[in-house]
Amino acid sequence: MRTRLSPGYSRMATLLYPRRSAPAIYRLSRFLRRLSLVVLVLTIVFLATVAYSAVRLVQSSPQTGGYSASFASNGTVGVTGSVELSNQGFYPVSGFTLGLRVLNSSGWFLGELHAGPVTLAPGVATTFPIALYLPIAADPPAESLLVTDQYLSVGVWGNTTYAYLFPISVHFSQTKFWGAPFSNLRITTGSPTVENGSVVVPVMLTFTSHATFTELGTLSVQVFAATGLACGGGSFSLAVPPGEPFDQTQNIALSSGCSVAGGHAEAAFISGGTTIPLPPEALP
Repeated sequence: MRTRLSPGYSRMATLLYPRRSAPAIYRLSRFLRRLSLVVLVLTIVFLATVAYSAVRLVQSSPQTGGYSASFASNGTVGVTGSVELSNQGFYPVSGFTLGLRVLNSSGWFLGELHAGPVTLAPGVATTFPIALYLPIAADPPAESLLVTDQYLSVGVWGNTTYAYLFPISVHFSQTKFWGAPFSNLRITTGSPTVENGSVVVPVMLTFTSHATFTELGTLSVQVFAATGLACGGGSFSLAVPPGEPFDQTQNIALSSGCSVAGGHAEAAFISGGTTIPLPPEALP
């Protein structure tokens, strides 16, 4: 049979044997355990969001804006445009540098540039301006840009460390159509004749402008004998809008005893104080 204790006895037992509170060191350790659990959860959430943001950045391929090209004053072809990269993550990316590399249709290197460093703000797109100047004088791979329509390979890449933790690399490659300013250039000669006691030869110059700009200037032409001796030259005035053909013939006086049969012709575009040589053309 169970004995029921009276309330007075219970109070007396409490007075005789008081309840002990947990030691301070125990309470502190319990607090630290709970705090470490909170920190662990927050760290896991942070790492998960950083990893998600980094993946989103890598998966967002850069978008190229429209490119335009023109002859630059330093004897190059200037290509300008923009590349846009969207950071759809939760965190900014600081010190991001973008690189661009251009190859011609045969895989020959034409030029490269680097843009940045910049900070990619979260949730927005950042635009990188592009200004690439391709030297073309005495460079056959780049010279082909003047007379040959082709598709250029444009490679874009960027490397950085996301949130100081995850190294990431953003890259893509695409092709861009290049319209040559002197597409299908042809320089041919006709039969020599005598005018006013001098031997002259008709020189026919034809091409089509596939550039995005109007070609204003002159095109000087020199004809050479098979031995390499310069026989004579002249110039053609140009004002050719995009997409328009050019077809002119001009008589050029030849040096005494000089024959251009089996020789070659050299042309150069002159505009605004800049002279840009074109690839030589063989003469029949």
